[in-house]
Formats: sequence, structure tokens, C-alpha cells
Amino acid sequence: MTRLSSAFGEKYQSQSMRTKTFVLGGHTFKVRVPLSKEMDEIQERISKIDQNEAKRRFDKMTSGFRDANIEGIVISEDDVVVEGRSTKGLVETILMVENRMVEYVRLLIPEVGTLEDITYEEIEAEWPMQVQLELLTAISEAIQPGYKDSRKN
Repeated sequence: MTRLSSAFGEKYQSQSMRTKTFVLGGHTFKVRVPLSKEMDEIQERISKIDQNEAKRRFDKMTSGFRDANIEGIVISEDDVVVEGRSTKGLVETILMVENRMVEYVRLLIPEVGTLEDITYEEIEAEWPMQVQLELLTAISEAIQPGYKDSRKN
């Protein structure tokens, strides 16, 4: 218990100030707003890529290009560049989006149980990508209101 939480009493200690709500698809979601330190830790986990999974996906994505001589595709030892875009970079971006989805869903406050050990596969089985992206946007706005607007500047 911190000095502030003890100063404001029992109701304050319930962390209700760190809980925001939003509606998506007619359902009201509650999300826990992380402290700055927690947000930094979340960002670290989002950026941490499973290299074995990245290699597996990269190999799968580029297998059709490896033996073909296709205009606009440059094959190097460790990457396949399609029209100037790195496939390796694309795989890393996809994995970071999936990590972000998992980390942000873990901030949701479930009515029953816990979401601490949820996986991206479970999320993907429940929600199509469009819903996932809307959910990410809604959670982002709840935990960092105005951040989207400040990024434009």
C-alpha cells in the first residue's frame, strides 16, 4: 500500500481509478491502465521476437521464392526482398503485432477467470483480424488517451 492509496481510503484502493471501460461490438470491456513502469515492461515483451518462430514463418513465407527467378525479388542469404520490402522485416512486424495483441488483451479485466496466460492462437480463434485491430485501437485509447493524436505531431 502506498502513501497515496492509504490516504484516500478503502474505495480508492480498489484501483478503480486505474480501470477504464469501452464498448466494442455491443460489449462493455474493462481494461486495467498500467503504470508507466508496467507499460515499459509491456513494450519490452512486445519487441521480444521468438527467433525460432520468426525463422519458421520466414521459411514458410519465402519457400516459393527461393527456387524461382522472379523479377522484383532479390534473394540474399538471410532475406528475401520483394519490390524493395524485406520479408524478414515483415515477419518481425507480424510477430510484434501478435505480441501487442496478447499483451493488450492481458490488460482486459475478465468477468470470470484470468487472461494472464492467454496465447495469440486463442485470440485468433475467437476474433478475426479486423476485430483484433479494433480491439487494439480501443485498448490503446483507453490506456493512453490522446496518444494517437500526439503521434501525428
